[in-house]
Amino acid sequence: MQSSRPPIYSLTLDIAVKKGKRIQNLEAWAVSRYNTPHEIMSLCKTTMDRLKSHHYGKTYKGEKRILVKKIRSEKIVGYVNSNAI
Repeated sequence: MQSSRPPIYSLTLDIAVKKGKRIQNLEAWAVSRYNTPHEIMSLCKTTMDRLKSHHYGKTYKGEKRILVKKIRSEKIVGYVNSNAI
C-alpha cells in the first residue's frame, strides 16, 4: 500500500457557472490531488483554469466565475510521484 504518498483522484463534480445574470448548474469532471470543493477551488489552479477555459472560451469578456458545489463521485486512480511531494 502506498500510504506515504497522497492519492490522485478522478472526480465527478457539480459546478455552478455564472454568465451575466444567469447561473447554470452543470456536471464536470476533474483529476486532482484534492477531494473537497474548498480545496479544489483554492489550491488546484490547473483544474479551475481548465474548467474556466472549457465553459467560457477564450473570447468571453465578463467575469469568469465557477463554483464547485459538491463532489458527486471520487475514485483513486494513482498516487503522487515521490519527486512532486
